[in-house]
Amino acid sequence: MKFRHLFLACLGLVLGSGLSLRADAVSAQFAGTWTLDVARSTPIRPWDKESLTITVTGDTTVLTRNLAWGADRKAGDTTTVKTDGKTVTPGPVGYWLDTWYTNVYIGGDHQKHVTGEWLDGGRVLKLETNLFIEAQQGDHAVHIYDEYRLSADGKTLKLYELRSTRDEALVYIFTRA
Repeated sequence: MKFRHLFLACLGLVLGSGLSLRADAVSAQFAGTWTLDVARSTPIRPWDKESLTITVTGDTTVLTRNLAWGADRKAGDTTTVKTDGKTVTPGPVGYWLDTWYTNVYIGGDHQKHVTGEWLDGGRVLKLETNLFIEAQQGDHAVHIYDEYRLSADGKTLKLYELRSTRDEALVYIFTRA
């Protein structure tokens, strides 16, 4: 009886680690540089180009966005997150890049607080971000729910974004650079 319990426990560890390795292999497919397909995505005005670089190292994922508007206006944003589904990772925010022209600025502690986790066997990266924006009326809490979904062939990355400040979902389609 003891042998059977020991055998089942070992089998569970082996199978569990195998599933973990598979999920890690799939989530590693997110790594690389992605280019926004502006024509097929929600508008990013005033920006006209966006690239996204993703690095996956163990349970830490780094997303670096680079936005451009014409030849001389450029800005970037980096998000580092531990993808255990629990840890809140703070990160500095210099500017509110997503609504550049609406007189909305980063408020509060000038930080974003991000939680992340892998879903669907590593094919979906879920991020939840909380931050404050400053408008004429004062600081307002913003919650952003992002799902980065990798296509089956690994060539397309779709970002579905829900913001507490908007009624409509935003959809961004990236292709491998």
